[in-house]
Amino acid sequence: MRIAVVLFLLFAFAGGAQAETRYIVDQAKFPMRAGQSTGHKIVRLLPSGAAVELLGQSAEGYSHIRSSDGKEGWILSRYLMKVPAARDRLEQFEKELSQLGELKKQKVLAERERNRLQSENSNLVKELALLKETAAEAAEMIAENRLLKSEAEASKKELLEFRQETDDITSSAHQRWFMLGGGAILIGVLLGLLLPYVRLRKKKRWGGY
Repeated sequence: MRIAVVLFLLFAFAGGAQAETRYIVDQAKFPMRAGQSTGHKIVRLLPSGAAVELLGQSAEGYSHIRSSDGKEGWILSRYLMKVPAARDRLEQFEKELSQLGELKKQKVLAERERNRLQSENSNLVKELALLKETAAEAAEMIAENRLLKSEAEASKKELLEFRQETDDITSSAHQRWFMLGGGAILIGVLLGLLLPYVRLRKKKRWGGY
């Protein structure tokens, strides 16, 4: 028993400096014992594929290990492998394959989304160009409309001035015709008054001869 304790301490110190990772062979559950014999009590049943830390090895075919929860003990070295169990490697491979498939799927979706965004961007650029063109045309139409309004106001003003001049000319013509008519009447009246007098004088003059 003392020899086992001494060996345990020796291998414990020797293995502490060069700890490696080992895996339980792919079979069932294996006992991790308190010592290097089947006479020692089982401190833990390790499932196949479980990862343990190798602390040391003995000449009797036992390995000093530490489980993932920090529990230490001994197990037959033939139950350990340097690589994970085939089942675990297969599961890991399937997981990585699934992740790869998911990544490919995400890549396809990302490419579709990029193409969609590029198409939307192209459409937006076209719409922006159309809006700019429409805005330019609208601005041009507004400027033309303002010019037409200005020209219409000028034409309206000229028309009003022309009408005023026409009214002035008409009014002046009416005044002239009124004055001419009045003068003719006045002349007629004067002639009407003077003619009898002139005739009377002529008669007297003729009668005197």
